Amino acid sequence: MKPAGGRLLLFGAMACRLAVLASAQCTPDCLRPRMMSLRFSSLFVSAAAVALLMAVAPPAQANTAASFQRDLVELLECRASPATVEAVTTALRGARYGSPQERPAYLQGWGFTRSSDEEDVTTFIDMPDALTVHGITTRRVVVDDRGFSIPIDAGQRARIVSETGLRRRSSTLREPFQVWSAPPTAVNTSSPGAIVVSSDGEGYRVGCDYPGLMREARIPPRLRETATADDMGAALECRADDAAMRRIANMWERVSELSPLAWPDNVSAVAEREYHANGQEMPVMVVTLEQPVALKGLPAQSLVLAYGGYFAADMGDAPLRAVLAVTGLGAADRQVEGYWRREATREASSGYTRVRSFSVIPTDSGGVLAGCMTSDIRSAH
Repeated sequence: MKPAGGRLLLFGAMACRLAVLASAQCTPDCLRPRMMSLRFSSLFVSAAAVALLMAVAPPAQANTAASFQRDLVELLECRASPATVEAVTTALRGARYGSPQERPAYLQGWGFTRSSDEEDVTTFIDMPDALTVHGITTRRVVVDDRGFSIPIDAGQRARIVSETGLRRRSSTLREPFQVWSAPPTAVNTSSPGAIVVSSDGEGYRVGCDYPGLMREARIPPRLRETATADDMGAALECRADDAAMRRIANMWERVSELSPLAWPDNVSAVAEREYHANGQEMPVMVVTLEQPVALKGLPAQSLVLAYGGYFAADMGDAPLRAVLAVTGLGAADRQVEGYWRREATREASSGYTRVRSFSVIPTDSGGVLAGCMTSDIRSAH
């Protein structure tokens, strides 16, 4: 397997390739690997955003242990108003960075420990008195670029996910990571925040997704327009226009570089995978969709992007004969390498000709890939 940075470079290049195919400009940044851990890349703005929120908040008012704990529980259970969030974060920031002697009485004895991982800027807050959050008794609060959360075990995770109707989204690009969050159609707009559960090494955490600056900053403006099912179907069949290809490039960049909470609504998982066809290894990135898209009328729930501009669908249980039948490929389209290909479009440009071909590739494991293969042929001088 390639090192993590190499894999991100590979998939960054893939996304850039899609941008090129959509006649977009590919800058060096498009090819540069993203070295931040996926877990902490963009769930909110960054730890700096939390610090900014604390810094701009008004001075904390006099408080008592009981009322402060009540406010902290409201924050952790996603019920806190913006004013309460500001007050709690201001008080905890003062205790974290001030001297123990200057702390208010209700924060005496609280411990603040920062993780030693420079990439994972996390503060663990240990409390002398336990709190009950979501029916869970805890003495620890975790603060990082995801905001505030508490550790939970697998059983507590399963209960919270079931009770609140959360859906799972997972990624294995850098490390196994899972997020359970409310589907867009199930978000309660009248509630201050939404519950989010995420994996955390050997355990899990439950925290909140509060609206506002942090949520808006998850997705760069240039990536907010993403691919529709029609865009993806058209691209698979080699008939997508430039605008559709740009939207697909946006989708690919979001799932490969941003956190699951910033993914397009229809994406449920993203993973690295290696297909083998005719004995050759094909490293790809696979995106699993909540709802399938159609390729020549056949449903496909997994999309594949291979280096070099091959955008395809894993046809799942569909047999090769059925895929060839609906796509109209036959003996004349069979290549010596053992797959089927038929040219769909040919576009001349300065110095080269871009050819898009619809292809069907049987894999050594018995599966079928079907989609659009793009190649550039240099013009003869």
